[in-house]
Amino acid sequence: MRYSNGVGHHSASLRAKKLPGHIIATVRAFGGFTLLLTKRHKIVYASELAASIIPRNGDALAHPELLETAQEAWTSREHIARPYSLTTLGPFHEVVIQAVILEGHWVLVSLIDRTAEVQATQIRKDFVSNIGHELRTPVTSVGLIAQALHSCAGEPSSVEHFAQRLDRVAQRLESLSEGMLALAQAQENQSNHPWSRIHSSDLVDRALSQALETARSKGIKLKTKKRANAWVEGDAAALATAVENLISNAVHYSPKGSRVIIASQADEAEDTVTFSVIDQGIGIVESEQERVFERFYRTDQARSQRSGGTGLGLAIVKHTALSHGGSVSVDSHVGSGSTFSITLPIAPGNQDEETLPIASVHHNEGSNKQ
Repeated sequence: MRYSNGVGHHSASLRAKKLPGHIIATVRAFGGFTLLLTKRHKIVYASELAASIIPRNGDALAHPELLETAQEAWTSREHIARPYSLTTLGPFHEVVIQAVILEGHWVLVSLIDRTAEVQATQIRKDFVSNIGHELRTPVTSVGLIAQALHSCAGEPSSVEHFAQRLDRVAQRLESLSEGMLALAQAQENQSNHPWSRIHSSDLVDRALSQALETARSKGIKLKTKKRANAWVEGDAAALATAVENLISNAVHYSPKGSRVIIASQADEAEDTVTFSVIDQGIGIVESEQERVFERFYRTDQARSQRSGGTGLGLAIVKHTALSHGGSVSVDSHVGSGSTFSITLPIAPGNQDEETLPIASVHHNEGSNKQ
């Protein structure tokens, strides 16, 4: 939305002509979200960004928080800066609204966007809270098992039993720590490896080689289908792990003897390639589908614990995709399985490069070979 009177980059000059040159230079120097108001809240200048989203009543500003800050500046004749949580300024949700009087005739209102900063802080708080909750059970188990081992000294069979339990807990703690590190790196867009080009087919083979042992242990057949001929660019190891996490998730929630299909398909119109993992599992109710990519969220807590899941796999998939300019999605129906997908941009430039070295694993279309 643009205003026709004195608002926006082109129309601002209609009223800007009546303003002193140094005032025009001042408000334009702020850039971003900037408004210049009269004492009666009439808009005499608005930056293009401000003009596109602010509510108004004719030529007058009609946004309560902006008006409140502007009025406070008029009353106190001081520079005012107030933090607000908003839902009425487009993408700006956590902001600091500033207002200052210019030469006694106008009030300059500007906005500092803190949305990303506040969201990042909240993510860190939630992450720490989740970690504490997830570690509580295995750490408590270690103490209890240690007590049990102490009390059954001299009983070899009991010692062996509790030693095996302790080993399983240690493995779970190791999985949690590795998962948390991988998620933190994905969220912060950090990588331990340089970015390179990798063919979509090789990416699938890498993921399959990582998932084979888990699939075999669960009696699940892995099958590839619709292999795309496309290249992507990024951290090859992280991308392969993301696809492998989708496969492992499908295996964990599929019945023994069923199959999991891995497909890749390029979309030339969108310049993307999508990797999909299709299972024959229990499916996910619609109300939970939006939450499955959250950290530590599990649709079946007990089953996930039995299968050794950490609740981080899909979150790692999501943030890996985002850090590579991609996206994730899920399509699921209770009782008829789920399809999890990761979509990545196709790498620009020459496509005729050698593929990166991969494990010697092949899954031809139509084959049930694991």
